[in-house]
Amino acid sequence: MSLTDTLLERGEIGGRTVRITEAGAVECHEYPLAPLADGQVRVRSVVTAVSPGTELTYIGRAATNPYLHKRWDPERRVFVPGAPTQDYPIVFGYRAAGTVVESRAPSVALGMRVFGKWRHTEYSVLAASDVAQQLLPDELTFDDGVDLAQMLPICVNAVSFADDAQRGAPVVVFGCGPIGLIVAQVARATGAAAVYAIDRIRARLDIAAGLGLQTRDASAADVALDLKRELGSEAVPVAFECSGNTRALHEAIRVVRRRGTVVAVGFYQGEAAGLSLGDEFHHNGVEIRSGQIGNLHPRWDIGALRSFGVELARSKRITLGGLPRLRVPVRDAADAFKALADREQLQVALDY
Repeated sequence: MSLTDTLLERGEIGGRTVRITEAGAVECHEYPLAPLADGQVRVRSVVTAVSPGTELTYIGRAATNPYLHKRWDPERRVFVPGAPTQDYPIVFGYRAAGTVVESRAPSVALGMRVFGKWRHTEYSVLAASDVAQQLLPDELTFDDGVDLAQMLPICVNAVSFADDAQRGAPVVVFGCGPIGLIVAQVARATGAAAVYAIDRIRARLDIAAGLGLQTRDASAADVALDLKRELGSEAVPVAFECSGNTRALHEAIRVVRRRGTVVAVGFYQGEAAGLSLGDEFHHNGVEIRSGQIGNLHPRWDIGALRSFGVELARSKRITLGGLPRLRVPVRDAADAFKALADREQLQVALDY
């Protein structure tokens, strides 16, 4: 049984659903709905948002995601040769919000607003216990909700790997995509004295500036050298690399102080072009930490991580749904993914 068949049987997808075909194309396909069991509810998506850093690695004949080319051995936690872990069609997504439209749980009423990490699908079945932990607060919008279950926890977890080195100090964030902009805000909300947001795309730097971040154009200057001249060579204890570009990872290494920390948040594809480990990494004793959500920082479990993120959003210390999004009907999902090829387009959301 394919993964998609399994998802269908469990009710995790249903109705209009975005899928990626073996030819690399994106399409909207209609799937039947699975019956509900006792203790389950059906949620109808209002909006789901595309995560370009991960989802685009599955698109096209030259897709780079390692799950398409290697087999992940979960016991030994290593990729090995063999049949790829991921098969087609691929149904992906983890940024979603919607309303309860059917319930077989007395504690869950119709119309309840829910956030979650279900796929780009019109209907998804959730356990009532999950719904209880993922109710969307009244003061937050559905656009806020799409980032509460996974995207915001990704960013809070990443900042946690600074181990509080950001408090009272300037930090640098490379990449002003959705992840970078939220990481920058979380770093500020948890005590950073100043946050410098780095990118090459003017439109994204303008968004960062609108959030009150200090910006630098990486295409116009040697950012690491300029910041060390301006702030001092020992000023920056931690930098966050959020673009998934290994050349940017090298620049993050250059900007931190001696024995500083670089938190690698991006999803790096292929071999590491532009990463010169014999340079500042070697001479300054820089530590690189993977800040991926699949490996939670020891201070968190997923429930506490989400709760902390929700409070950040409710207190207005960070902006989520207010970040620019192109809105596209789910039936035009192929156009939505094509729009992400325009690097000035920050993110795309699908309406149902």
